Amino acid sequence: MYPLRLLAVSVTALALAASLDAPAHAAASACTHHLSGPQICISTTGESGSANPGIVHTAWTNPPRGRNSATVHITEPGGQTYTLTARRRGDRLIASFTPGIQADGKLCARYHGSHRTACVRIIDRS
Repeated sequence: MYPLRLLAVSVTALALAASLDAPAHAAASACTHHLSGPQICISTTGESGSANPGIVHTAWTNPPRGRNSATVHITEPGGQTYTLTARRRGDRLIASFTPGIQADGKLCARYHGSHRTACVRIIDRS
């Protein structure tokens, strides 16, 4: 049992060390909770802010067949809204961009043609 306990302590220590070196806005992701059919997802990577902005990725999985693009609206915590065009890649419509998020709150993605909205919570750790 001792090796298993040592492994658990090591993993916990690694997780703690990684969390101490978190960027100003840590990476986050979320998808709409729907057991079947289309799903909207949003995720962020890297640091956010004007010096080193993160990248926001959105995806609409299993959109209607024949739909090769869609308009996606991204809303930042401060209320700033961006409108992008998502393009088909396989079975998903995908769009990415680099905003300058400067506030705590929700970052949301809504695709025109879907009634679902995915949001992630952005927390400023600076």
